[in-house]
Amino acid sequence: MRKMKSAAGLLLAGLLLWGCGEKDADIGDEMTVEAAEAVTSELEVQKDGSIVETLVEDFGKDYYTEDTLKNMILAEVAEFNVSHGEAEVSVGKLEQKNGEVTLQMIYPSAEIYSAYNTDEYNSKSLFCGTVAEADSAGFPLDVILQDAKGEKTIGREELLGLGEQHILISENPMLVKVAGKIQYVSSNVHVSGRSEARLSGEEGAGDKYYIVYK
Repeated sequence: MRKMKSAAGLLLAGLLLWGCGEKDADIGDEMTVEAAEAVTSELEVQKDGSIVETLVEDFGKDYYTEDTLKNMILAEVAEFNVSHGEAEVSVGKLEQKNGEVTLQMIYPSAEIYSAYNTDEYNSKSLFCGTVAEADSAGFPLDVILQDAKGEKTIGREELLGLGEQHILISENPMLVKVAGKIQYVSSNVHVSGRSEARLSGEEGAGDKYYIVYK
């Protein structure tokens, strides 16, 4: 079976596979691939550092009820929280309507978000903190960033000089909203508003996405 890059997306697609039953494994595999391609992701960084992720999956048939979905997801979240020292991941919203499933996940930090969404097949590593903290943590900062208007570029030394400004570093394409004004982004990030940007999923876009904001 082709694996998805998004572990959170894999949760929804896995529910599709579960709903089909073992006897329809081949059909389930195909559905999982299609679901992987249909999942859209929006991530919002709150002022307190918590992360709200909203996933929307488009599909045409009802293979399971909303209660079944909720029970399965809540069970997985509870298991994760216990195994990670009461991490306090929670489900903000889960709706199945008009051929779509909308799932909202709330994480207390980018670190917990990364832990929840990373396994042996998938990595959704996410960092949110100051530039100085990213440097101390060993994240690669030898990058060329451009300002939000695309008029100016900076390199590593200028970036390190912004030590107390915030930086988001992601490995996955998505729509991102940050708690501040976007200052600089990597070339694979398209600024769409004061605090909003889309991390491009285009081929050759690069393996990491950077947003500097204050």
